[in-house]
Amino acid sequence: MNERCRYLSLLAVTANLVAFLSAGGAGAASEGIGTRIHPGDPAIVSGAGSEARGLPVEPYGVGVAPGTYLINFLLLYIANPNEAAKMPAYRAPIPLALSACLKQNPQGCPYSAFAQFFDGNAHPSNFCPLPPDCQTDPKWARLAPDVARNSDQINEPMGMDRAKRLARLLGIDNGMILTDWEYQCTIGAPADRSDDQKTILACITDLTNSNGNTNIPLSSYGMAISDDENGYVRSLCAPEAPCLVFNQLFAGPLEKIAITCGWETKLDRMVRATPFTELIADGHKCQQLGGAGSGACIVQPVCPRVGVGP
Repeated sequence: MNERCRYLSLLAVTANLVAFLSAGGAGAASEGIGTRIHPGDPAIVSGAGSEARGLPVEPYGVGVAPGTYLINFLLLYIANPNEAAKMPAYRAPIPLALSACLKQNPQGCPYSAFAQFFDGNAHPSNFCPLPPDCQTDPKWARLAPDVARNSDQINEPMGMDRAKRLARLLGIDNGMILTDWEYQCTIGAPADRSDDQKTILACITDLTNSNGNTNIPLSSYGMAISDDENGYVRSLCAPEAPCLVFNQLFAGPLEKIAITCGWETKLDRMVRATPFTELIADGHKCQQLGGAGSGACIVQPVCPRVGVGP
């Protein structure tokens, strides 16, 4: 098996790590896309510390955890930098009322019933780090979205300047980026898109539902609205979500599209020159923890226990 096929085989068994095609100053370890908020107490206990402080413990969508987010960015940027620039610059916790519903209904809950809970949902004083299975090497984690400090930052797209900076820090060069023709060939023309191409485009749409790019922006939450008449809000890696379905394309259909559209070597170059394989392993652990494909695909942060020594 050649190396490109070996990498594609690795991708095929990961649950929604990749959502296809569609930050720093002095170096890769200097700063992230936004402004880092650091946790304080080193004694970390899931949930218990927050309860001791009387603070709510709201979960996050797996799509905004560092490994998953950066994998999605790598693939989306080489496909179309303009689309990648619409990914969120900050992450925000999922409202408790919605997360409770999603745990019972992983495929989604009616957005209309929970829209009120998204307003002003930014409270950095309640920040707690993600669980160990959803963390990655600090030099890469610093490049992932930070917690929104105020409501204006929620669903804010990173923009082209920050997208270019992040791409550079992750090792992407211009030779890996699809041409306009290659990208259009990949997503197909509206009148004759295959089911696979519709999946690719739907996943891109879910990844880029930031302010100014959609009627209901939920990108900072790692959430999206279903495109059917139900209008359900769900995690990017919930059962039947487009970005989860996209993983099935790695068993062969995506490779055929890449060959047909002439960019099969660009994916291989990106895998070799960036922390792709490291991030995909980290993201896979987080998705397993969140229950990708069967559960809500959200993860609970872990909070400092007040008054506990080292």
